[in-house]
Amino acid sequence: MFGRVRAGSRQDDGHQQRTCKSQTHQCIQHQPAPDSGGWWHHGSPVGGRRRAEEASEEITLEDEEDVEPLRTAKDPKIPSAADVELHDRDHLPFSDWRTWCNLGRGRGIPPRHMRGSMVLIVGVDYFYITSVGVKKRTELEYDESDEGEVQLKEARDKGEILKCLVIRCFETKHLWSHCVPVKGADEEDYAAGLVSAAVLWLGHLEVILKGDNEPALQALVERTLTMLRVKVQEGDPSINLKKLSKEVPPKYDSQSNGGTEVGVRLVRSLFRTLKLCLEGQIGKFIPVQHPVVPWLREHTAFLLNV
Repeated sequence: MFGRVRAGSRQDDGHQQRTCKSQTHQCIQHQPAPDSGGWWHHGSPVGGRRRAEEASEEITLEDEEDVEPLRTAKDPKIPSAADVELHDRDHLPFSDWRTWCNLGRGRGIPPRHMRGSMVLIVGVDYFYITSVGVKKRTELEYDESDEGEVQLKEARDKGEILKCLVIRCFETKHLWSHCVPVKGADEEDYAAGLVSAAVLWLGHLEVILKGDNEPALQALVERTLTMLRVKVQEGDPSINLKKLSKEVPPKYDSQSNGGTEVGVRLVRSLFRTLKLCLEGQIGKFIPVQHPVVPWLREHTAFLLNV
């Protein structure tokens, strides 16, 4: 009449069964439940109840198994119209649910982190805005020769291509982005003045200027060094620069100026995103020579710095 049951279980007749263990056998004793006024086997009701609870806990722990944590999917929440309008103001941070962010900034390879230099490095680089997008000098249809430079100059004179300058501090990650107008012989001095102003604004004592092997960039670095040295020799008390030098990258090494390339990529992608979004909002294409393009270029760098 006595079946084998787990400790702590209750039958329909209001009584409780409990398992007793001995050295040679197990016996099941039929005893009154604590709430029926009866006494437990081997002691008081409290002691028996405590032993029954401990036995139940032991059995429960033995039955538990290690289970891998539940993996949850990404929140599929669709942003509201207010969220979209707020994001379209600056497109920061990158949001994969926004079409303009995917078109302008979508990439699959994150930048690598490299060991920094003991002396602060300021990198400079050029890129160009065309009617079909934002490109580097090597991506343009003009050869990197004297004849190609003449053709590029003619395209800039016609307003078909806009030349841009990016300045990036490797230590502070601060960015400057400017459009360089066609100024003939004064164009190099104009760009060098922008780089000099950025270096002096940083306020560091030692600075290394760095550009890739493009002849135009090397000429810009040399002109900037000359301009800064003249300002230091003039004894301006607001200038704290004590040491100034340049770093020449190895030839045929596309990754030698990687810190500046990161800045160029950030500016290009966000500028493209902002321009595409603005064109989508007004329903019109913005040409290269439009006055909003230079402003949008500097506004892009401002958004990346704040």
